[in-house]
Amino acid sequence: MVELARLFAEDGDDVTLLWVSGRDAASLREEAARHRDLEAASVRLEILDRSDQLLPSLATPESRSAAVLHYLERSGHDLVFAPLEGGLPYYTLLAVETAAFAAPPIVVVAHAPEEWEHEADKAFMDSTEAIAVAYMEKYCAEMANRTSCASAALRMWMLSKGWKVKKAIVTPMLPLQDRLGRAGARPSVVTTSARELAVLAGWRFRDGLTLLCDALDIIAPTAPEGLTVTAFGPFGKIMGEHSGGLLLRRAERWPFKLNLLAHANPAAKLDYVARTGALAVIPARAASTGGTVAACIEAGLPFVATNVDANAESWNAQARQPRLVDPDAAALAQAISAALNDPPRPLPVDSLRQSRQSWLDTRNLPTPAKRRRVDENVGSSPLVSIVMAHRNRPLYLKQAIAAIEAQTYDHLELVLVDDGSDLDEARRLLDTLEPTFRQRGWKILRRPHEHLGAARNAGIRASQGELILFVDDDNALFAEAVDHFVRAMATSGADICTAFQLIFYEDFVPEDRADGLIQYLPLGGPDVLGLIHNVYGDANAMMRRSVFSQIGLLIEKPGYAMHDWEFFARASLAGLKIRTIPKPLYWYRSKPDGMFRTSNWYDNRLPVLEAFRSSQSDDVRLLHHLAIAQNTHRSEIESARENLKYVPGNRKYLGLCDIEPNSDAAIEKLASIAGSIGRPDTAATLLGRPAATYHNAPDRPDIGGSSIILDYDILRSARLLTPRVSALPLLLVAPDGGGVFLRPHGDGAVAASLDHQFPAFFRKVEAIVEVAHAAAPAMDFALALARPDQTIDWQQDIGAQTIAFSGWMSIEDRLVRHPLVAALRTRRKMPLSIVLAVRFTGTSNGFPTNAFFRKLTLFSD
Repeated sequence: MVELARLFAEDGDDVTLLWVSGRDAASLREEAARHRDLEAASVRLEILDRSDQLLPSLATPESRSAAVLHYLERSGHDLVFAPLEGGLPYYTLLAVETAAFAAPPIVVVAHAPEEWEHEADKAFMDSTEAIAVAYMEKYCAEMANRTSCASAALRMWMLSKGWKVKKAIVTPMLPLQDRLGRAGARPSVVTTSARELAVLAGWRFRDGLTLLCDALDIIAPTAPEGLTVTAFGPFGKIMGEHSGGLLLRRAERWPFKLNLLAHANPAAKLDYVARTGALAVIPARAASTGGTVAACIEAGLPFVATNVDANAESWNAQARQPRLVDPDAAALAQAISAALNDPPRPLPVDSLRQSRQSWLDTRNLPTPAKRRRVDENVGSSPLVSIVMAHRNRPLYLKQAIAAIEAQTYDHLELVLVDDGSDLDEARRLLDTLEPTFRQRGWKILRRPHEHLGAARNAGIRASQGELILFVDDDNALFAEAVDHFVRAMATSGADICTAFQLIFYEDFVPEDRADGLIQYLPLGGPDVLGLIHNVYGDANAMMRRSVFSQIGLLIEKPGYAMHDWEFFARASLAGLKIRTIPKPLYWYRSKPDGMFRTSNWYDNRLPVLEAFRSSQSDDVRLLHHLAIAQNTHRSEIESARENLKYVPGNRKYLGLCDIEPNSDAAIEKLASIAGSIGRPDTAATLLGRPAATYHNAPDRPDIGGSSIILDYDILRSARLLTPRVSALPLLLVAPDGGGVFLRPHGDGAVAASLDHQFPAFFRKVEAIVEVAHAAAPAMDFALALARPDQTIDWQQDIGAQTIAFSGWMSIEDRLVRHPLVAALRTRRKMPLSIVLAVRFTGTSNGFPTNAFFRKLTLFSD
C-alpha cells in the first residue's frame, strides 16, 4: 500500500496513508522514520492506534476494522484503497450495506488472504481469530466497489472457494525497480560462471526454504569451487525450527560459504543481487503475487524460480531468463547447476509504465450497479412491533418505555409482556401505563411467570407488525434506533439485523453517548464461530415476521439466558441472512445480577449445540480445522523442532526455537552456533562485522556437539546413593578439574549418581579412573546408566538393574589412569542418570583409599 500511496501522490493526488496499529505498536523512532520517508513523497501519514468509541487497545481484527470505520466517518476522503488482508474495511462495507454510513468508494487490494496462507503453508486454522479474519476478508472481497487481485491465480483460488468475485480485476503488484538504486541496471561484471546464489525466499513454508536446502544437498558434491550462498532475514519458524538455524544446520553438509544477512527488505535484497552479480533463486512452493519474479525481470537480474501459481504469470520469455522449474528438489538443483555453469544474460523488460498506469486506472470506478437485493418496502414505513418482556424492574422499565416514546419512527407498536411481576411497585406501574397504552393502540400482556422465552413468544403472537424488534426492559433505544433498523433491513435485504451497543453500568441511562463504549463487536457470522461464541449480535434486534414461520419461535426453557444466540444460530444455519449494523443504536445495561452473568455457561451452550447438531453447516470444515490444530500435540505440528532432539549434534539449534526469531538474542545465538561449527564468515555477516574481526567466545561445552566433557558445575550435583557410616566423607568433587572422589567402604560398594545428566539420544559415557595413592589397596570401578527413578540394590546384579553397565574393572596399579565405558545398545529418548561406583577388590589395607573418576565424557554417534 505504501508504493500505491507514492504512485498516487506522484500523479498529483492528495494522499493519506492510514497506518493501523495492531497488537505490536510501532516505536516512536519507527513512526518518525515513516513520517520522514512518506513526507518526502508528499504522502500524509496518519497512525490509527485507537478510537474514542472503543476500548483503548486495537488488539483484535474486529476492533481494528471498527476503528477504521470510525476514522472514515469523520475523514471526508473521496476514495479508499484498503488491503484485503486482515479485513480492515469489513465494518465500513457492512455499514454501507446496512445504510449506516455513506462511505466513499472502496477498492480492496488482495495479495494473500488468510485462508490462502494457511493452505499454502500446509497449516490448519488454529484460532478463532484466524477464522474470523478469513470470514471478514471474503465479505470484503465480495462487497467492495472493486476488488483487485495481485494475480489471476489468486482470483481463481477465490472462485474455487465459492467467493462471489467474478467481477474482480487482476492488477499485478507494482515492481520495486524504481526504488532499487542500481538494481535497475544489469550487473557490471559479466563472467562465464556464477559464484554466488542469492536466496530470495521468506521464512514461511510456502516460500520454499526447505525445498532449496534439499536442492543444495544435491548440488553440494559437485558444487563449483568458491561458491557462496547468501540468504536474508527477517527470520521466522518453519515447523517450529528457526529458519536461520535451519539454513545453518543444513549448511553443515555443504562445502560452500554461507552468508546470512539478518535485516533486509525486498528492495535491499534485489539491490544486493544487482551489486554482486549473484544468481537469484526463488524456490517458492506457492505464490499468490509472483512479485519477486516480476521484480527480477523488471531489473534484468538473473534468476532460477519454481513454476507455481503467480510465478508462471510473471515469467516473460522476452527477458531471456531460464524457464521456470517444477517445485522439486532434483529439478531445482539441475536448473541452479545449469545457471551456475552458464549464467543467463537476461534483458530487462520494462513493465513499470504499464503497471503504474494499470494502478492509476483503478481510481476510475464505473457507476455502481445495483447488486444487492433491495427490499420492496424501501421508502415505505412498515409497522414495527416492539416486543418487550418485563418482570419486577419498574425503574428500568420506565426508562426503556421513555426511549421508545422518543423514537423518530412513528409507525410502531409496543407489546409489553409482564412475566408474572410480584412486586407491588411493578404492578402499580403497569396499572398506570394501561390508559396510555390503550390510547396508542399498544398492548400490555399480564401472564404468569414462565420465563423470558415464553414471554417473548407471547409478545410475538400478540403483535401485528411486519417487522419485530426485541427490546430488553433494562436497555434503552437511541431516538433514531427504529428508523435505522428499518432502513438497514430494507437496504440489505436481511432477514435479521442486530446492532452495536453502548454499555453502561448505572441505574439511570447516561445523558451523553460519550459516556459509553462499544465493547461487543459482533460480525454476524461465520457459523463455525457461532458454535463457540455469539458472533451474531444481541437480542435487541429486528427481524421479519416470516422468520418465525421458517424456523419457529424462541425456546421456552426456564432459566435459559441465551435465547438470542440460539435463535440467531438456528436462523443462520437455515440460510437466513443476518446482518450487523456497525453503529451503536441503544444503551445496554450491564449489571452483576443480570440474567447473563448469573446463568451457567454450560447450560447456555447446550441448546446452541443442539441447533448445530441438527443442521448441516457448510462451515463444519473449518471447525474440524480448529479442533485438529488446537488438539494436535506440539511435537507433531512443530516436527522440525522435535526432530532436533533426536540427533545430539543438532541440539545446539533447539535454543533458537524458543527465542523471538529476529531478536538480538536470537541473532547472537545464531552467530555463536555458526562460529562453533567453523563458519566465522557466517557469524560475521549475521552480526554485521568483517569476518576477520569475529572470534567465537569460549563457552561451556555445548550439548549439541558429538562429545561433552562434564564440567565442575555438573559434577558437583553428584548425589550419594549408598550412605554408610564413615568418619570421613564418602563423596567429594574437586573444584580444580580433579573429578569425582569416592571412598570405598568395608560394608560394600559406594556409589553416586549424576541425575538426568546423560542426554537423550547419546550413545555412551566414558570415565577416566585412577587409584590416586601409592599405598592404596586394589579397587574395583564401575560405571552405569540408569533411569532416574530406578533404585539400585548393590547386593544384587547391577547389570540387570541398569540400562547400561560397564562391569567391575579391578585396578591394582596406582597413579595410572584407565578408561571405563558404559554404552547403550539402543539410544533413548529420555535423559538418564550416570552412576559411579567403587568397592574394594579384596579388603582394605588401612592406607588412604583415593578412588577418582578424573574425567567424564559423553558421546553421541
